Amino acid sequence: MKLLNEILGTKYPIIQGGMANIATGEFAAACSNAGALGIIGAGGMDADTLRQNIRRCKQLTDKPFGVNIMLMHPQADVFAQIVVDEGVSVVTTGAGNPGKYIPAWKAAGIKVIHVASPPSRIAATMPLDDTLAFMIL
Repeated sequence: MKLLNEILGTKYPIIQGGMANIATGEFAAACSNAGALGIIGAGGMDADTLRQNIRRCKQLTDKPFGVNIMLMHPQADVFAQIVVDEGVSVVTTGAGNPGKYIPAWKAAGIKVIHVASPPSRIAATMPLDDTLAFMIL
């Protein structure tokens, strides 16, 4: 069985939280450069701002990083395509069902980490099968 950091391509098995309005491209790059998986929090962004933050993160690190997409965000569909277009390696999701995005993300080689809360709602949120890299409860 692979360790979390081996799956993510990071030095340490640490994932920085995708905090809206705080987790920018610069913040995510700093975390990734320190050996964790940096995450850009798209919750407080629009499409252009997300693209800018992804591109800024790529300028600042050659390490893996991800984007957190809050699925109830009004631009979640657009964000889902942006992460494919921009070559993001990991997507974390919450606040909804990522099922409709998984085929495109998997085809692009994106690792998907879904956060389900509370655990009693897992079945209603996402079926447990081979479509997710892992799920956080």
